[in-house]
Amino acid sequence: MTTFIGIDMAWKIDGNHSGVAVMVGDGDRVELTCVSKNLNTLDSIVDFVRRNATVDSVIAIDGSLVVTNETGQRPCETLIGKTFGRYHASCHSSRLGKPYAATGMRLVAELKNVGFLHDFDMSRAKSRSGKWTFEVYPHPAMVRLFGLDRIIPYKKGSVPEKRAGLQTLRGYLRMLANGSRGLVMSATLDGLLEQNLAQIRGQELKNYEDTLDSVFCAYLAWHCWRWGEERNDMFGTLEHGYIVVPKARTVRES
Repeated sequence: MTTFIGIDMAWKIDGNHSGVAVMVGDGDRVELTCVSKNLNTLDSIVDFVRRNATVDSVIAIDGSLVVTNETGQRPCETLIGKTFGRYHASCHSSRLGKPYAATGMRLVAELKNVGFLHDFDMSRAKSRSGKWTFEVYPHPAMVRLFGLDRIIPYKKGSVPEKRAGLQTLRGYLRMLANGSRGLVMSATLDGLLEQNLAQIRGQELKNYEDTLDSVFCAYLAWHCWRWGEERNDMFGTLEHGYIVVPKARTVRES
């Protein structure tokens, strides 16, 4: 069995909430086993990963892991914008000098101290053993996996609008678990998706959003490990920054 970890990284990693989710599975199926609570520092994230990782573990991180450009945006972000802009799934620009631009690189360095390599190579991703990590971006991944015409609006707007968006996202995650894409329903996932959104607001609602993002990232870790270049695209390069996105297949496809 292999462990798959998703990290929704806060840019201000020491001070703001980051979500981390853990799945365990093999080439046929994967299931959510646990999610983090109240991780507000880099050290707490790395400690959570260390305690949940196994000999074979893959981490998918929503955060810029390689930033070398002084101005503009990373080439991979430009490529994502050209490909997914019409779905409203463009990236925020990462560049040296911006506040917290080095957060992802700091996280990579600390994860290396607990055995995780950041040397992503799509040609070696399928069923790769050991501990390794790579970068993802949920919005374009959702567009492709769920066959969306535009991104799910769960991050901005009023509290009722965010709740409605989160409800839509939860429906797609249930569809993912009930489809033929490897994710199976677990008590942990079911409990997370059944939380009463009407009773969540403020920071708790933001933390819940981060947690759902981390669950999706954990699934993307499995998806990349399971299929490699057959069903995943790499936008950009390891040298100057990249983002891994599933190829255009919908949730109902085998």
